[in-house]
Amino acid sequence: MSFTKKRVIYFVVILVVCLISFYYFFLHNNPNSKSNIPQRVIIEKFYQAFKTEDYGTIAPLFLDNNPQMVINVRIWYGDVQDVKIREIKTISESEKKVKVSVTSLRNNEKHNDTDTLILVKQNDSWLIKSYGSDLDYKLPG
Repeated sequence: MSFTKKRVIYFVVILVVCLISFYYFFLHNNPNSKSNIPQRVIIEKFYQAFKTEDYGTIAPLFLDNNPQMVINVRIWYGDVQDVKIREIKTISESEKKVKVSVTSLRNNEKHNDTDTLILVKQNDSWLIKSYGSDLDYKLPG
C-alpha cells in the first residue's frame, strides 16, 4: 500500500471518529435534540412549578410522588430568575441525567447554581428519580 493510500485511510478513520464524537457530545446530549424531547418537557414542567413553589404539580413528576427533596432546597433559592437545561445525558435506555443552570436572586445578589436530576422511564413515562443541587446555603445558628 502506498504512502498516499495510508494517509487517506487514516484521514477517513479520523474523520469518522470525529463525526461520531460530534454526534455524541453535541447532538445526543443536546437538550433540544429529538431524542430528548420527552425529558425536556418533564424538566420544563418541573421548573415552571419550581419557580412558583407549586409542590402539588411537582409531586406527580417524581417516581415516589414525594417532592420533599425539592422542598428542602427550594426555600434557599430565593427568587428564581432563569432556568436553562444544559445537558440531557443518556445513562441507559431507561435512565437520563439532566444538568440545569438556575439563576436566582437572594439577599439582593444574583446566584448561578447547577441542579442535577436523574430521570427514569417507567411504563412509557419519564419521571424524576432524584434531584440535587450545588446550592451553597448556610443554616441559621
